Amino acid sequence: MANALILALALLAQDGSAAQGPNAPPTDEYGYVAWCYGALGGYANLYDRVMPEVTRIEKAFPGPDGVAASLKTYPELRSQAQKDLKVFASAITAAEKASPRPISEYGGSQVKRGAAIWQGADSIDKARLAQMWMSWSPPGDCEKRAKTLEMKSGILGKALNYNSVTVTTQAPPAPTPEPEAPAPQPVAEAAPPPPAPVEQPKPTPAPAKAVAKPAPVKTAAKAEAKPAAPAPAKKLTPIGGNEIIVDPVNPIACAGSLIPAKRGGRDVLICKKD
Repeated sequence: MANALILALALLAQDGSAAQGPNAPPTDEYGYVAWCYGALGGYANLYDRVMPEVTRIEKAFPGPDGVAASLKTYPELRSQAQKDLKVFASAITAAEKASPRPISEYGGSQVKRGAAIWQGADSIDKARLAQMWMSWSPPGDCEKRAKTLEMKSGILGKALNYNSVTVTTQAPPAPTPEPEAPAPQPVAEAAPPPPAPVEQPKPTPAPAKAVAKPAPVKTAAKAEAKPAAPAPAKKLTPIGGNEIIVDPVNPIACAGSLIPAKRGGRDVLICKKD
């Protein structure tokens, strides 16, 4: 009975908004889209199971356009559900790639919570299940929020990739060359002993003459070229108070976290210190 009650409460939301209850969707965009994926996936998975009873109900209570026209809508709904599931999956994948921390475990839990609205399908009458399945539709903002999530994730992913490339492409310092070992010198053969010196008469030394030393040649001192001082790192100038706004089309490195936002009707990134 508990499962049936949860299912009934979840399926009572016919105004396009999500039901309130233990399996209601979360408020954050990523978790919300993951919940939509689980809920819509559970709906699509019940198609083959409920269609025999749906067909019986439509034949017993034909609409103004006839049975054939009514039954035609259900395959169309299934095709649309399959397309929407691809949109949701693409947004979820983009958000997980752009996130600086792992979030897939949280997303998987929200997918299960969305699918759990159908957990009472085995405990209620097949006619009641078919009736609720026929009248159910996912929250109206699932597709819109999925597209917004994918757009924001794309902007954030570009900024993160830019910062990563800026840091990793800096040239490493050149290695200090090691001194080469001196080449071995050949061993000289033992030379014969020199002959005994013959004593010669010592000449009278001539008086020493003063040798004029050449005047030092004055040359222009060459100034050693000093390496130019490195240009100061480009600073992010606060715009609009204390906010540092980064253009996603031409991003620059941010010493902190880049948060997607809108300013002046444009999608921008706000650089906030960690």
